[in-house]
Amino acid sequence: MLFRYTTTLMLGLALLFSTAQADQKVTFNGYELHYIAFNSTMLTPEIAGQYGLTRSGQRAIVNLSVLEQRRNDVAVPVPNAEVSVRVRNLLGQSNRLEMRVIEEQNARYFIGSVPFDDREVLWFDIEVSIPGERDFEYSFSQELWEEDA
Repeated sequence: MLFRYTTTLMLGLALLFSTAQADQKVTFNGYELHYIAFNSTMLTPEIAGQYGLTRSGQRAIVNLSVLEQRRNDVAVPVPNAEVSVRVRNLLGQSNRLEMRVIEEQNARYFIGSVPFDDREVLWFDIEVSIPGERDFEYSFSQELWEEDA
């Protein structure tokens, strides 16, 4: 049962990555940061419950992963990577986003959630730390729409 939910989450997140704006990743120093923010209503109630996420038409999920680039276009999760995220709006109000680590078979995700107002544009300021490497900073914006839960 757990395997089915894990597979469903991984497939769902892969689908979101592939259908979201172009390729939502950035490369740095031999690593990749994959990022996405989406309305939490895109998660099924079962998946949201399994991971302790709140489904709401006014709550977004932020999903990040840090991968190391390898030969033959293979990228693998970086087990000791850490991320911190600050969310800010167009008024300049900002808050640090609490991120949780989800580790599965061959994947490692950083998941957080943030409330928003309909059609609000939020900026996500990300800092990636990998021991022995220089910290990497990246920002992206996302307009979010309220949806029925």
